[in-house]
Formats: sequence, C-alpha cells, structure tokens
Amino acid sequence: MHHSTDLENALRRFVPTGSLVRVCEILRRYPHHLVITMPRATKLGDFTADNRGQRHQLTVNGNLNQYAFLITLMHEMAHLITYINHKDNVKPHGEEWKENFKKTLGPFLSDGIFPADIENAVRKYLSNPGAATCSDIHLAKTLARYDRTSHPNIKLLDDIPAKSRFVYGKEKRVFIKGDRIRTRYRCVEENTRHEYLFSPLVKIWHMG
Repeated sequence: MHHSTDLENALRRFVPTGSLVRVCEILRRYPHHLVITMPRATKLGDFTADNRGQRHQLTVNGNLNQYAFLITLMHEMAHLITYINHKDNVKPHGEEWKENFKKTLGPFLSDGIFPADIENAVRKYLSNPGAATCSDIHLAKTLARYDRTSHPNIKLLDDIPAKSRFVYGKEKRVFIKGDRIRTRYRCVEENTRHEYLFSPLVKIWHMG
C-alpha cells in the first residue's frame, strides 16, 4: 500500500507517460484519499464515500499496467464526482456516473497517450460504459496484451482452446477448460475433478 502527499511522485510510475499532469489536475479538484493497494482478485478499484464529506476514498490495484491503472482511476473518480453532486440519490453506474466517466477519461483520448488498439477499444467502451471495465471483453483483452510485457506467458482463458490445461491462482492449481455456459466456462480441476465456473477474462498460464 502506498501513501504520499507528493501526488506527482506517488503516481509517476503508475500512469502512462504524458498523462501525469492531467491526472493530478483532476485528482486535486475533488478532496479525497487515494490508496494504491496490493492486488485483489475480485476488483480493480473501488470508491468509498464518507457521508461527512471529509474522507472519501479511492483505491486502485497497484499491479495494473499503466493504461488499465489510468482507466480504473478515472472510473473511480467518476464515482467520487457523482457522489459529490448527487449523494446516494442516483444509481451507482447510472447515467450520471456514465457522463462523469466520459468527462474524466475522455480527454486522455486526445492526448496521444494510449496505443492505437487501446484508444479504439476505449472509444467503443465509452459509448456506453459498464459497471466494470473488465466486463467489456474487447477492452479487457486489449489491456491484457500490455500485461504480457512483464508476464509473457499470461493469457486469458477465452484465448485458449477447449480441453486445454491451464494453471490458475496463487496455489498454481491445474484445470482443464470445458464448454462455455452463458458467460462462463465450466472447468475441471485436474487433481480433484471438481468443476468450477470461470470468467472468460481470468488470466491464466496456458499449458497446452
């Protein structure tokens, strides 16, 4: 977990080159506490409101690549702005949040900081953004390509053929990919033969 009062120095290694000035300008407009966390399996970031208006908190996972970090940070900033303007009187990912997300993330598309493939994916995503960036398969796959710079063996479950063996999780358990059921894949753990449902977007190590 990283804490700093020197915003630029704290964020420099987490955000894309050329984005730092705009990022810090946006963050300073709205009082809050930003925490860069250890990796979390269930979320990339979150927003917690303080109903006294003194200690709103944003968190972002510190293991994200710089492009995913920026998108997640602006996602959570949009929650903060929406809360400041509307409190709990609107839906968490309703039209007000969508509009604020477009306002926070949209200007970065004109700054030339995103590679062309991410920029195109973000533009499509922002036409109707969802509750979670990772729920947009095209954007999630595009961002995942940039994780492979430091972890070249990482793939998404959706990228490998059926009946492939793959490794998942800290325990490095081995699974066999099965059929897709609606939005999930049924996979069997090799040792126990127990079945699990996986998102197509989980990051795995492909064994073949």
